[in-house]
Amino acid sequence: MENALFSFVYDGKVALEVFPRTTPRNLLLALLATMSPDSAWEGCVVFKGETPLDPHTVCIGTKGPGADKVQQRLVEAMEARGVTVLEVYEGGPEELEKIAVVSNGKWS
Repeated sequence: MENALFSFVYDGKVALEVFPRTTPRNLLLALLATMSPDSAWEGCVVFKGETPLDPHTVCIGTKGPGADKVQQRLVEAMEARGVTVLEVYEGGPEELEKIAVVSNGKWS
């Protein structure tokens, strides 16, 4: 699904309690570092978008091949570490900040 777009919103306050002094970008990069990308995800982008909820929340989008799988794994990884995921969406906001992309079988 080349044009797939998914997103989720997590509680930024809880994330800072669990991971003090960590930015959303660094948190996502750390979580992605624990995931080996599937070859079918080549070109998938993880990005930060404008949140549709409270300003203390953070919206993360995934788009491109495997976006649904990447979203699912990120949500599971956050919840396993105690970060509250408030909403999960099919669709999402425009990209404000690119965090990572699968290129040549790696996150970059």
